[in-house]
Amino acid sequence: MTHSLTLLIVLLGSATVFLSVFVALQFREQAKHMQGGGFHLSRSLMWQLIGEGVLGLGTLGFAVMAYLGKLADVPVYAQSILRLVMFLVTALTTVHLYLTTSRLSK
Repeated sequence: MTHSLTLLIVLLGSATVFLSVFVALQFREQAKHMQGGGFHLSRSLMWQLIGEGVLGLGTLGFAVMAYLGKLADVPVYAQSILRLVMFLVTALTTVHLYLTTSRLSK
């Protein structure tokens, strides 16, 4: 049961990371044809989705390692550094989106 659940997480995680990157690239393309607030918002949403993709990719990495039975072989400090990077990227892109929308509302 755990093996099947982990496989499902790997498949869904892969699809989610792909979707985040795909939509981020769509926002990038949209921004090329915009000016002003629309440009800034599209770019900010692009970065937000890249941050989401990084978080998803890290989570997917942990899921794959668990699926392969290799997670116990990864040192705790390496796992912690990966989690730190994941949360840092997500926090930075969230702050960036907040600052962008704050500037647009003025």
